Amino acid sequence: MTDYRKYCFTWKDWGQYLLRIVIKGVVIGYLFYDSLKMSVLCIPFFLMDYRSMKEDKLKAQKRELTMQFRSMMEALATSLTTGYSLERAFADAKRDLALIYQNDAIIFGELDEIINGLKVNIPIEKLLKDFGDRSGVEDIENFANVVAAAKHGGGNLIHIIEKTVKSISDKISAEEEMETMISEKKLEEKIMMIMPYGILLYLRISNEGYLDVLYHNVFGMLLMTVFLAGVYVANIWASKIMEIPV
Repeated sequence: MTDYRKYCFTWKDWGQYLLRIVIKGVVIGYLFYDSLKMSVLCIPFFLMDYRSMKEDKLKAQKRELTMQFRSMMEALATSLTTGYSLERAFADAKRDLALIYQNDAIIFGELDEIINGLKVNIPIEKLLKDFGDRSGVEDIENFANVVAAAKHGGGNLIHIIEKTVKSISDKISAEEEMETMISEKKLEEKIMMIMPYGILLYLRISNEGYLDVLYHNVFGMLLMTVFLAGVYVANIWASKIMEIPV
């Protein structure tokens, strides 16, 4: 069973990562040190890119799971309204979601786990609790806890599911609104992060030999390293400011 609190790189992800570090290594080696050897020496420092990329993939995975979970809740609410039990409603929800998502969508694996578990008489609250614990998504964890309480103490499941759908929808809408509000600032951030590389490239192309004093000597390499470190720190700082919690 998948633990959505972690993310495992696919072959495609590894390809993207390797391509990224090769391009960055060549660009940094050429612009900052005028040496391809430095490109190789910089590779260990690109482990930060691995961590950053993995965090981005994990956030995207959680966001995708949350969106699909909302669709599942809407389908469950429809089935329960027609009089089906919660256990039967999951099978109907899978059929409904097949009209919306591809076969490899995350939610189908979880629905299969729940449906198969119900066939061998595992309580629905236990299956949902396991899903909630692995999801790392607060709304799914809360839903599992509320269903467990409702099954043991009584409660309106249709109302609970509708409330869960509204909570997730409101959260997604708020995230989309925030994303829209800061999209212009994110574009400015990306331009600002590219500018140092652009300036160095312009100087190298338009003024041949202008930067030679900074290459192939200890003082120049130290100065360029400090400059490069400053660019990286500014990039990390800007990313943290623009970050929207998931």
